[in-house]
Amino acid sequence: MPDDAAIDIELTRRARAAHRTGDLATAQRHAAELWLRYQRQAVVASRRVARGAEQDDVLGCIGVRFVRWVYAGHEDPRNMIGLINQMASFAYGDVQRTEARQPPTIEEIDGAVYEEHELDGILDRDLLERLYPVLNERERLIIDRTLDGVADDAIAAELEIDPNNLHQIRWRAHKRLRAEAERQELEA
Repeated sequence: MPDDAAIDIELTRRARAAHRTGDLATAQRHAAELWLRYQRQAVVASRRVARGAEQDDVLGCIGVRFVRWVYAGHEDPRNMIGLINQMASFAYGDVQRTEARQPPTIEEIDGAVYEEHELDGILDRDLLERLYPVLNERERLIIDRTLDGVADDAIAAELEIDPNNLHQIRWRAHKRLRAEAERQELEA
């Protein structure tokens, strides 16, 4: 009788092979079987990182990330529970990044679309400068470089940080900028 790790590896390989050949029904069947093996852990992980109504959104994002990993991942599954827990943390960030609280689409994750569009409403540089006191120097630099059109890889290299950390820092900075803009608006 094969162990759990061998079953995970086999299901993942079958799903990826079917996906590569365009047999989406078979790919979906194998991915769904693998998901069912870890869905309970995903529920627990979503409950650990989120509260209230966000838990279901996080669970949905974990599912999208999980399927995307199954289809496009390059490594065999080794620690699926650890992977699910990591996905839960990223999924919570996905939920927090969207004002409408809608989970990201597979296309967004596929294209690694983590450019923060929350600044669309406050691109006026004069307004940004009035909001900057709530940011630290590194966050200001990230916002300025992003608005100047500098690629994320270049910004991360300049700050000597991991690109994933750049996205987290920028997301937190945007959140503070929005909160400060709302505060100033209420005072006005």
